[in-house]
Amino acid sequence: MSLKEKVYKTLRYDILTGKIPGGTRITESNIANLLDVSRTPVREALQRLTQERLITPLPRAGYIIEDMSNDDIQDLFSARFDIEVLVTRKAAQYITDEELEMMKENLQKAKTCINANDLTRMTDLDIKFHTIIYTASRSKTFYRICRNLSDLTMKYRHGLNLRADIWDEAIKNHVAIYEALFDKDKDKAARAVTLHSEQVKSQLLDIMKKVRSDSFFRDEI
Repeated sequence: MSLKEKVYKTLRYDILTGKIPGGTRITESNIANLLDVSRTPVREALQRLTQERLITPLPRAGYIIEDMSNDDIQDLFSARFDIEVLVTRKAAQYITDEELEMMKENLQKAKTCINANDLTRMTDLDIKFHTIIYTASRSKTFYRICRNLSDLTMKYRHGLNLRADIWDEAIKNHVAIYEALFDKDKDKAARAVTLHSEQVKSQLLDIMKKVRSDSFFRDEI
């Protein structure tokens, strides 16, 4: 991997996961010092992130990390889950026994983490669970769209790690999705994803309100 690609992926991951919070101001020089690289790969990375609308340039003042409004977050998750309903219906037709076994193992790992109150792995397990469904749809187009939307929601999904009860409810929904796919029942699978969608959006907005009320200011990087 080239240096410029490494810098880009590092910054993109830190933004998407919330390591660099929305509303934070960043500059070329400070990022270069932080990553111990020259400003050239940082400049190129910031240009790409600007094109992806993850950051916004400030005149003579660097960049600011995008902080989505509640309506923006609702729209983003609605778009993701609306498409996932279609994808899950296709997955019910094509999913293999091997993929179903992978989902089952994923659910077991998730339940173990929740019981041990180890929520740090839950976002990764959640992403892997849904990615199995994207793959099972056997649609390259749906797969690319879903992965992109999944990446964009990542920083907000990490907020769910603040509460074990939310993940406990999410895994129940995952079980319902798995059982519907196991039965090859397209309608049942679509209903399970829709219920999952409504609960996640509602819970996430409650968490974001708390996070924002607790964040009176953010340090400049």
